[in-house]
Amino acid sequence: MSSSNSILLSDVEVKGKIVEKDDIILGCKHDGNIVASKVNLTETADINGNVNANEIEVNGKIKGSLTGTKISIKKGCNFEGDVVAESLSVEDGANIKMQAMTKKGV
Repeated sequence: MSSSNSILLSDVEVKGKIVEKDDIILGCKHDGNIVASKVNLTETADINGNVNANEIEVNGKIKGSLTGTKISIKKGCNFEGDVVAESLSVEDGANIKMQAMTKKGV
């Protein structure tokens, strides 16, 4: 990750749209949409909204859509929503309820 990461941990609760020009690590409760270059949702993340980024890694809980070039849904996460990506990986043990579409040039 770049040296200009923004980090919101589990003791933070945010409502509204988050826009970050670089990378963001979220372990917080967030109600709203997220736009960034790279988004990492940690195990403590609880997101209700859409995420749009070049790269998205999901480890926590999210209800909403994911749109990105490369999306990784990790073991132990809880995800419900739509995915639009060029590249999608889902680890065994991920709890998912989704509709996915892969396409070039997302």
